Amino acid sequence: MSLDMSVLKSILSKSDNEPHIEKFEEQVEQHQVEVPAFQEWRFELTNKDTLKIKLTKGTAEIFGTELSPNYEYTFQGSLKSCISTFSGCTLEYYNCQPSSEYVGEETCMGTLLNLHLALENIRAKGPNGPRVLVIGPKNSGKTSLCRVLASYAEKMDGRPLYVNINPQEPVFTIPGNLTATAISGMFNIENICLGETITTGPSFYHPKQPLVKNFGLENYRDNLKFYKYLIGQMSGCIEKRLEKSSDVRSSGIIVDTPAFHIGDLDVIQCIIDELKIDILIVVGNERLLVDLKRKLKYNENRLTLLKVAKSSGCVDMDDKLQREIQQRAIKEYFYGISSSPLSPYTMVVNLKDFVFLNPKVLEALNLAFLSGDTADDDSAEAGTGLEASAVTTSFDDYMERLKAPSSSNLENAILAFADDSDLEMGKYIGSPEDTENNTILIKTVSGRNTLGFCYVLHCDDEKGKLKLLIPSPVQHLPTKVLVVTQFRYNE
Repeated sequence: MSLDMSVLKSILSKSDNEPHIEKFEEQVEQHQVEVPAFQEWRFELTNKDTLKIKLTKGTAEIFGTELSPNYEYTFQGSLKSCISTFSGCTLEYYNCQPSSEYVGEETCMGTLLNLHLALENIRAKGPNGPRVLVIGPKNSGKTSLCRVLASYAEKMDGRPLYVNINPQEPVFTIPGNLTATAISGMFNIENICLGETITTGPSFYHPKQPLVKNFGLENYRDNLKFYKYLIGQMSGCIEKRLEKSSDVRSSGIIVDTPAFHIGDLDVIQCIIDELKIDILIVVGNERLLVDLKRKLKYNENRLTLLKVAKSSGCVDMDDKLQREIQQRAIKEYFYGISSSPLSPYTMVVNLKDFVFLNPKVLEALNLAFLSGDTADDDSAEAGTGLEASAVTTSFDDYMERLKAPSSSNLENAILAFADDSDLEMGKYIGSPEDTENNTILIKTVSGRNTLGFCYVLHCDDEKGKLKLLIPSPVQHLPTKVLVVTQFRYNE
């Protein structure tokens, strides 16, 4: 049988006329940045960005935490950060183009290093380390300063106690809490928050175990009485922590704060007295420093007041970015991070089996609308903590019983587990109108450490059922008292 060559040629010609499709590998454009010594590379990302960064030459750090050479770091979501260097470095970044990036020549690196060395000298002199309080206006770099000081102390084999009393900031937990955490390892620089939450550790025991006091409100001015009460309760727990651990005691404490101004003198005085502060650092506001020297009640031999200039790299954190960070921290608590994902657990409980408490918002003049130097006027003292302190404190001013829990006040809410370990809950659960018992309950649980958090997926008013999301499976909740925080989360 002979092959018809004309047929073969026609087949080959048809094959040649067919479109030829080439497969191209995805090309990722790489950018290289040279950062001179004592300068920093600043970058900003939007919510949808995913940026990969690699240190190819020299040494560099992010807020005191060193970058490993030739290791690919991934940064996702809304972010405003910087990479600084003492010796000069070369960086590569790819996968996306930051919305803003440049090399900043003006930095506070030298100042922060000198401040760290001064604190180290104090640590070397005795068993008790320095107690540092950092205050300043909004967007002045307070948290960045605290993080740098904590990171540098950890590099020197210290275990400083990082205290956060800004309820808007999620520090090793979700927002709405005051925390104290012994820094026993490096910060996760890929995390948009200061540190991942307790649930996202590599093991059941998180290396940075926080002590958590639930405030439940976003703004400390919403209830100054409750806020100062929790600071006092936090102080007692901190002293016990320092007594039990000599390395933490010798490393001292670093306190991060909300945006205070001179109108918050009463609150600042409370923090200094309760936490036994011996070094007060004012960031980016010389006038505030002068006013504090004039109005604070302190012994010059026991309290040192210092001024640190605001970094030129500080950028404004608007409400949108703040909310995105808070929502991401809540998500990480239940679902983990990319390196340590979680499979959260849902459970259904009866509404009638629990007591719901609600942090109370006290009616007072809120100066949050005032900005920066305007709020530093002497007239700002009116209507703030100075007046609040003159009123007799009652535990009923801290929280109130939620007498009619339903979908209207529980849907999508973050609930805190209050410690009711030594209470006979039977006499509290069935008596929502019993004012005396409710007061006893609030007095007992308000200042205790928070056991954890859950998220309300759904509330069925007809059946009286509550569907909750918790980070890990349990047979029953650890408490019968749930605090309804001001924070909400939508999946």
